[in-house]
Amino acid sequence: MARFQILSLGGGGIRGAFVTSYLSQLEQKSGKPLAECFDMIAGTSTGSIIAGGLAAGLTAEEMHDFYVRYGASIFTPRQKYVPKKKILRPFYPFVNWVFERQTGQKLDAAFRARFCPHALQTSFDEAFGDRTLGSVQTTRLIIPSVNLTNGTPHVFRSRHLPIGVTDENIKISDAIIASTAAPTYFPHRQIGENAYVDGGMWASDPSMLAIAEAMQIQHLCEQKNLEQKFTTEDIALLSVGTGSAQFSMAPPGADAGILYWAPRASEVMLNSQSQGIHLPLKFFLGDRYRHVNFRLKEKWGLADIQFIPQLFEVGEKRAAETYDRIHDEFLQHKRIPFKPFTSDEGAIKLEEVGFD
Repeated sequence: MARFQILSLGGGGIRGAFVTSYLSQLEQKSGKPLAECFDMIAGTSTGSIIAGGLAAGLTAEEMHDFYVRYGASIFTPRQKYVPKKKILRPFYPFVNWVFERQTGQKLDAAFRARFCPHALQTSFDEAFGDRTLGSVQTTRLIIPSVNLTNGTPHVFRSRHLPIGVTDENIKISDAIIASTAAPTYFPHRQIGENAYVDGGMWASDPSMLAIAEAMQIQHLCEQKNLEQKFTTEDIALLSVGTGSAQFSMAPPGADAGILYWAPRASEVMLNSQSQGIHLPLKFFLGDRYRHVNFRLKEKWGLADIQFIPQLFEVGEKRAAETYDRIHDEFLQHKRIPFKPFTSDEGAIKLEEVGFD
């Protein structure tokens, strides 16, 4: 049996700068492309940018350069909102002031996403060009999102499973924009007839999703005599986070409503989701699970681009601290090649092998 290694990259906005710095240092120290060491790469939101790049054949150093070049411009604020009705315009500044005083957010955010989608599009087009999910034929790739049109979670994936053929013509940049379309931060992404938003809504840390994906691959290989065999005991996972926050809140009085929770609910959801996933992963994988992260000493928000240099520094420091162990456990592995399914083979239904 062969070892099956997964690299899982969580969401966290601009704090993905830590991840690119960390991974590029590992790559430089090991002297080989990082993606060659992993059979699957999973990424959510900012993690999907890095995962998509690595799976598409870019090096960790190139993804680090992407954050150096585009990190700040991705979070380009939109022009101030102006009410369409002229009669409302004189009152808007005062109402905006009251709203911001109560919620910590400008009223503009109540009407549209905070950041310009055009800068996001430009940066991803520059990095990924016309590469499609179907073109990924080295390391398996999965990117979670939410399909608003169907009201279901969605996983964009390479053609390592038959179902991956359905997304083969979707551009990697479109899948990434869908996974990074965090509500209130960026507009939803329209792909064909479907609207998508941030995969962090259900898989901020995609590690458990990646384990489930690996088990589907394992089962399909057994049923169809495909690829090199591996068991669940052969699965190993390296997870890289975007900062572990210690949050403590004291809701006002005996109750709290939308004015209190509107700017805070996502923080509680994302932090709790990321923290809560480690226990089942450790239970399931034991010593084959490693999570690398750093403690947020101050409040570095998802869009706080002024902290990019510090995030790069923390990434370099953590790489120096953990390299020997990560090298011994993960960086001496050679990924298992996979044969991409074709459109004809994609007619195979996962129900046939026990999955839907």
